[in-house]
Amino acid sequence: MRFVSRSGRVLAGITAATLGLAGATALVPFDVATALRVVAVVGFGATGLYAAFWRPRLDVSDDGVVVRNVVSTHEIEWGAITRIDTKWGLTFVTDRGKVSVWAAPAPGRHAALLASREHGAHLPESTYLAGTIRPGDLVTSESGGAAAVVRREWERRHTEGGTRDVRRVNGGLTAALVALGAAAAAALLL
Repeated sequence: MRFVSRSGRVLAGITAATLGLAGATALVPFDVATALRVVAVVGFGATGLYAAFWRPRLDVSDDGVVVRNVVSTHEIEWGAITRIDTKWGLTFVTDRGKVSVWAAPAPGRHAALLASREHGAHLPESTYLAGTIRPGDLVTSESGGAAAVVRREWERRHTEGGTRDVRRVNGGLTAALVALGAAAAAALLL
């Protein structure tokens, strides 16, 4: 099962369209120097939007979870997860540390205020803290929907799964962000 942030993708789409429109209007009195500056700034903005809001996702499988965040990917088997938290968004706690899931942010305060009792019913046992749940566990939120699925699988499989916890940095995307960021800074300063 795959989870992506719908709100993040909507935000990325709207912001990218606005950025593209702004870049196009900056090119109206066309000259090469302006075009290079616009390409650098828009390229950095678009790459940053992709990395922060479009790229993140959570894949849940029989073997464990794969968390793809801004510039890193985490492959975590069920047995490596010691706790699942939703205080600031879905977070996996392992012996190596915490892994926040950018694709499953916690709800805003308005969503928590508008929640009804049914949104917290029939959740996996590990969801409840002293008989209550956090706003990030509400199944109507991105973090809560993903957490409910993950907790059910984790409760079923954590004793039989492996304990592998692999973390990798996406070097290509990181290099692109650094290079485009430097180019955008130079374009704005010159």
